Amino acid sequence: MPPKKKAAPVWQAFPGAQEVMDRAVPLVAPAQQSRDFGPLAAVVFETALIFTNADGLPDLRRESYATRQWMSSLLDAAGIVAPPMSPLDVREAVKKDRQSLLQSIREAISPVRVNYVYSLDELTDERARLFPNLSSSEEIFAYYKIIPKTQREIRTANYHRKAALQSIGAAVLGADGEVPPGRCAEVVHSLHRTVAALSPKVFEELSPEVKDQLRKELAETRAALLALESALS
Repeated sequence: MPPKKKAAPVWQAFPGAQEVMDRAVPLVAPAQQSRDFGPLAAVVFETALIFTNADGLPDLRRESYATRQWMSSLLDAAGIVAPPMSPLDVREAVKKDRQSLLQSIREAISPVRVNYVYSLDELTDERARLFPNLSSSEEIFAYYKIIPKTQREIRTANYHRKAALQSIGAAVLGADGEVPPGRCAEVVHSLHRTVAALSPKVFEELSPEVKDQLRKELAETRAALLALESALS
């Protein structure tokens, strides 16, 4: 029996997707060399208005199967693939390069997406056509659960928050690295206020790697808190 013909990628069924692919491929190598992913991100973002989510709206979160498949095809077409019969170390290196490139593109798309959503407050006809029943940029951000900040702004805010928490820790720890008994209540109060100020939405834009690390740290923190709660019983 002749081998089965490989099915065409799902994304090719979407009008305009191939044309965007043709414009995006030549931009990959220059972006890698210059580390300026802005021009590439601007073109790639166009697919967010081509592919749709489960509700039939533009895939602004870029999570649909067609979007992910399109991105994989982009890297393939740009030559970021392991040669046939490559040893494991080569395949792993290429996989790492692909993940790194995808992350760079994702971060560069972030401000493009935020600016586009804000522009819809002026582009009312386009908003009504693509986002029916969403009457403002605020409603669009809320529907997609997108933080109206760029990845860089989020990282900067997280950095300053972390620095502040480290300063608090340094201020209350004793010389032996332990919290003195007289300051335990202060630490618990500060911890409560800090955690209460966190919103689940702030985690949505984080990379899978960061989410995994935070999940582990939260699990360890939960265990420590349970031990402290037991000590107060």
